[in-house]
Amino acid sequence: MTQKPDEPHGGVAAAHRTAVILVLAFALSILVYTGVGLLMLSLRGPHVQAELPYAFYAAAAALAIGSIVLRRAQLHRMRLEAVAATRGVDGLIKHLLNATIISAALAEVIGVLALVVVFFGGEQSDVIRLGVVALLISLYNYPRRSAWQRAVDYFSATGVA
Repeated sequence: MTQKPDEPHGGVAAAHRTAVILVLAFALSILVYTGVGLLMLSLRGPHVQAELPYAFYAAAAALAIGSIVLRRAQLHRMRLEAVAATRGVDGLIKHLLNATIISAALAEVIGVLALVVVFFGGEQSDVIRLGVVALLISLYNYPRRSAWQRAVDYFSATGVA
């Protein structure tokens, strides 16, 4: 059945709901990683601060920038047009969902770094910084249903999809 341009595509709502649940689950797990890291630091005795946390900062920065660049590239109009032309509206919706999940997963890896830094001589400030960066990237990747709906409506109306 063909959707009219003025009718919202039902797949957008379901895909968006899935994306929201996954992004929020990733954000919750980032909070858990950060909390466990802080708990482990409070239970640990005195230690020698290593210079290694800077490597974790560099990795977190690379992952954060990579997540932003990946999301921007995957949601660029030309990319969406190519996806809509080759895979149709359903393929476009799946592409939007996949781009969101991959970008949010990169934020999740930064959250894991917030926990792992504890094992390599990190301090409370290291865990908090990495946790905050992970949460910010996760929030950046939060899917906006209106943007998804506009993209689907646009490519449905133009006949590309």
